[in-house]
Amino acid sequence: MNSINMNSMNMNSRNIESLIKSASSHVGVSWPLDRSVAVNPLLDSYDKPFFVALTELERQLGEHLWPTVVHTTEAVKRGFNLPSFDSQKSSTPKLRPGTYFERGGEDIRAAQRVRALVGQLMLEATTMDNSANLDLISRAVHVLCSYTSWSGTSHKVHRELADLLVNKNLDELISGFGGWSEEQIVEEFRRHFARLPGWAAWAKWNDEWARDTHKAKISRAQFLTISLAADLVASSTTGAAPEVSAREQSKEGAARLVALENATYSKILQSLKIESVADAIPLLQVVTCIDVRSEPLRRALEVDPRVATFGFAGFFGVPAEITALGEAESYEALPVLVTPSLKVEALGAQFAPRDLELRVSELFADLTHEPQAMFALAEGAGWFGLPWIAYKKIRGLATPLPQTSPITVWQLDTENKADIAMGALQGMGLTKNFARFVAFLGHASRTSANPHYATLDCGACAGHPGGSSAQILADILNETGVRGELLLRGIEIPLTTTFLAGEHNTTTESVVMYSENASEVRELVQIFKGASDLLAQERDEKQRSISRSRRTLLRKSRDWAETRPEWGLANHVSFVIADRRTIRGANLGGQSFLHSYDVESDGDGAILRSILAAPVVVAHWINMSYYFSTVAPDLLGAGDKSLLNPVGDFAVIAGDDPDLRLGLPWQSVAAPTAPYHLPVRLMVVVQAPLDRIAGAIAAEPLVTQLVEGQWIRLVARADEADQWHEWVPAQGWSDTLYY
Repeated sequence: MNSINMNSMNMNSRNIESLIKSASSHVGVSWPLDRSVAVNPLLDSYDKPFFVALTELERQLGEHLWPTVVHTTEAVKRGFNLPSFDSQKSSTPKLRPGTYFERGGEDIRAAQRVRALVGQLMLEATTMDNSANLDLISRAVHVLCSYTSWSGTSHKVHRELADLLVNKNLDELISGFGGWSEEQIVEEFRRHFARLPGWAAWAKWNDEWARDTHKAKISRAQFLTISLAADLVASSTTGAAPEVSAREQSKEGAARLVALENATYSKILQSLKIESVADAIPLLQVVTCIDVRSEPLRRALEVDPRVATFGFAGFFGVPAEITALGEAESYEALPVLVTPSLKVEALGAQFAPRDLELRVSELFADLTHEPQAMFALAEGAGWFGLPWIAYKKIRGLATPLPQTSPITVWQLDTENKADIAMGALQGMGLTKNFARFVAFLGHASRTSANPHYATLDCGACAGHPGGSSAQILADILNETGVRGELLLRGIEIPLTTTFLAGEHNTTTESVVMYSENASEVRELVQIFKGASDLLAQERDEKQRSISRSRRTLLRKSRDWAETRPEWGLANHVSFVIADRRTIRGANLGGQSFLHSYDVESDGDGAILRSILAAPVVVAHWINMSYYFSTVAPDLLGAGDKSLLNPVGDFAVIAGDDPDLRLGLPWQSVAAPTAPYHLPVRLMVVVQAPLDRIAGAIAAEPLVTQLVEGQWIRLVARADEADQWHEWVPAQGWSDTLYY
């Protein structure tokens, strides 16, 4: 082990904390699997322009992070008009800057062994039985003393590392770097984070985002202590201070990105030019989540002239921590940017008889989402798997999902029901001309043996199903007292209006309505069934009959070997904020988040500010998660799903690589032989007075950073008769579109 001078620098805990925070500005955040949400790996870099932050991340990771010629070629195949690009410049190999040990001149195999030592030690320490409630360092020392050799390193190295971890903390380790500046220490930290970005992201979540202590808790300071100590133990020479150098932006990569964006944006804007007319008060108004998978559903529903649709964040303005029926633990069903302000508990439901096969299928699907149960379930299922499969074959592969479900009785610990109702109705632009029925439609996925199942659920519900939030809001709005209070505030809901709730299964394209009286909603059920039939055929690449298309989707949702039960939010391009008249009739191809916005009822711009500051930010996170999972699938994405194994309940690893995998699996962004998701920044489209939009941008600091830093591209028009304008940083609105 290399000896270090422990007295040359005096660091205190506050200094260390500041250096760690600075070093982790380019580290992503990894949520546990059961509440996994898409997130921008660069969420702490909004003070820099997008191109600058991305170029810096490239330097730290040694990875090409721009769209390649493969992506532009695929876009041309889809009919987009793009310039040609030099394939030789598409993906220049880079090297990740070395850590303390890696700068010592050792060969690549030695560097891989030290990386494996750190990663496997993290893995063993976080997943061991912690009945004594030891901290991570103590568990790591226990692991080091229990194993003779793994990761290609000797037991002697393990003993020395254990001794160093027992006797030295992080500030003492840093004190040995005589003459290093704080900037160099930060750079050293960054390189350790970049060596194992998955573990770094998990540590960052525990430090900054976890509301409760996770059983596999690891802090960034603990991560750095172990990683740096391993380098010091393995080094035979004194490592030089790291050099901090800038990296030149890839002009070719940036050109490909902008060309892809211009081509895809143009198609969306052309679709929104369709003229539409106002409708009479319909029979049914449906409020869906803004999720891109709701756009085809809204389009299919509005084939029926009796239906009008709206878009709103899928937690429906209910800032709740929910305890579901029969569950001991609660979950937060709202955007992770928001703290829940009320608790809601399910008290019971009037259950109807359910098909036995459906009950068993749902039970098995739930078990395959539990990482600890997956392999045992697969092993034990063999005893009765053959008869079960044969039975399902005889029955036509699957039993259809129900179209109605009993209503759950919810208990709310709040007296502010009218405030919740008022905020929700104003936010979705539904404050007048109420239909006979108003249905709030949450959404959820239904998959089997899929550790990433939460990424297919509602992002606005923190990776959970949205049906519960829809029921809660419907219950609130059906209360006589709440309606009376709303009337005093200027919102009159007719006595004949009934609020209902349901849930859209995005995997099977089926809709279930919550009702205790199936006959009451029979007509509505048929409307939803007609729309979901259209969606099933639209999703079926072979364009078969409705029944065969439905069976295919249902099989995919229940097949343990299915790597792509649905595409999720892949191939999204834009976020549209507009009156429903602008959207009705526009075929946006499932590529747009759709948020309703009533210009007339938002004179002070407060609603627009809230849309830009919350739903747009969440959609931007989703956009960046898909972007980086596409351009760096094995580093910032989870890689090939068939190689992934769960780690506890909080992450996955690929094969024998000990780093946690970030982002989305490759099968979520690519087809077997070609890309599917085209990596572009989110285009935010707003139809509202331009000065109101400019005011909303200026009023929200984060939105200002997103727009001025070109993390998103903003396009707007005052009304349907106006031309489109694009926001140019430091200038404002430009009348010239470059696409």
